Amino acid sequence: MVQRALSQLTIPSPVIASNPGLDKPQVVYVPVWWWVQPGLWQTVSATASLPEISITAKAEPARITWYAGDGSSTVCRGPGTPWTGSASPMAESDCGHTYTTTSRESLNGKFKLRAVVTWEVTWAGGGYSGTEPAATTADEASIEVTEFLPVITG
Repeated sequence: MVQRALSQLTIPSPVIASNPGLDKPQVVYVPVWWWVQPGLWQTVSATASLPEISITAKAEPARITWYAGDGSSTVCRGPGTPWTGSASPMAESDCGHTYTTTSRESLNGKFKLRAVVTWEVTWAGGGYSGTEPAATTADEASIEVTEFLPVITG
């Protein structure tokens, strides 16, 4: 019954969003804001039943590990905060990163950004309960990181 309930869990995958947008070059020393869809950050459940017993499995998002592609990572305990126009472009996000190197030397001149959500999985029913190994879902994107060079005019 536990395995049936677990197999019916539909754990959503994250969708990466950022500011500046993923389709635009990021700039070294300028903070990047990362987040995933806020609706992802909720417990999902599934129940398996027989006439005498029901088992409910639950998966709860615990954290997102952001792999920036430059060798660094950031762990966030929530979905991140979407950037709004009221925030300064130089403000740092609760889930973000500031690149200090360009992606020029990387494969295709881009870094691979990965967001991996770790889900804590539990079950209960029939007077019993337990935990299962954590589950993960992920999304990735390729991003260019560049630098602005000063131009001296004479």
